[in-house]
Amino acid sequence: MPEPHHRTPRPSFHQLLWHCLMGTALGALCAGLLLHVPSSAGDSLADGPETSFDTLRFLLSFAFLFGLGATLTGAMFLSHDKS
Repeated sequence: MPEPHHRTPRPSFHQLLWHCLMGTALGALCAGLLLHVPSSAGDSLADGPETSFDTLRFLLSFAFLFGLGATLTGAMFLSHDKS
């Protein structure tokens, strides 16, 4: 029988940091693969970045979004953990 005043434990900062770092690394890897793997068709759907600044911005944007998604997903998993 659950206790009425029992609160679920909040995920720790270190656990969420690991989820964020994992998502950031995967996002940078995925963006790098998107930039360097040629498309199977002769003309791509979108042109690649023209300057190195655009390439860096694309990589960092992808990494940030993956990191944010992994952090939110990790927070949900850790807050609903039954163990």
